[in-house]
Amino acid sequence: MNTSTEHAAGHAAAGAKTGSVPSNAIRVGYARISTRTQDHLSQMEALAAAHCRQIVEETASTRKDRPKLRATVAAMKAGDTLVIYKPDRIARSVKELLVFLEDELAPRGINLHILSGICAGVHRPGGRSVADKMLFMVAAMAAEMERDLISERTLDGLAAAAAHGRKGGRPTTVTDDVLAIARARRARGESITAIAKHLGIGRSTLYRALEDDA
Repeated sequence: MNTSTEHAAGHAAAGAKTGSVPSNAIRVGYARISTRTQDHLSQMEALAAAHCRQIVEETASTRKDRPKLRATVAAMKAGDTLVIYKPDRIARSVKELLVFLEDELAPRGINLHILSGICAGVHRPGGRSVADKMLFMVAAMAAEMERDLISERTLDGLAAAAAHGRKGGRPTTVTDDVLAIARARRARGESITAIAKHLGIGRSTLYRALEDDA
């Protein structure tokens, strides 16, 4: 099924519950539907009870593409809340979840409300308490560690090349590790600009490296 369900009372209920969020903030539910009917019903019942203004349904595929999720997030504004049944509805691994939080939700100021499981609750990138922003803090820390590791590997590679008298070739900031990460993120539909910013390298440098690798 690929439909969107409107809930008339959602906007007012969301505003009453969130308090400090903008008065025009909305709650949007996202359901990733598999072939298991029970899974579908569980998600839809939970989202319907969560006072979502809209519920977006996306059929699961063997690929990681989630075009409706990307479009939904792109249309949301700061203070809005993305509501999901469980984290596995938007990510297939913890790493993918953290990348989604750091790259997609945090820059836009979008909250994440998880309805079930160990991480259940509302997570806010700009929350006042540690509990509110814990997932976003972990995502930011993971991204920082990834950038530091990439930088360290790049410096190690340059030192090893210099020791053997090698120069030139692919731009020095784009190692095989960096390129592998860039390819994976591009396959998920991310822009070159967003990937380059995340990796801390120039957009044109990354673009050339990806073209050379094609």
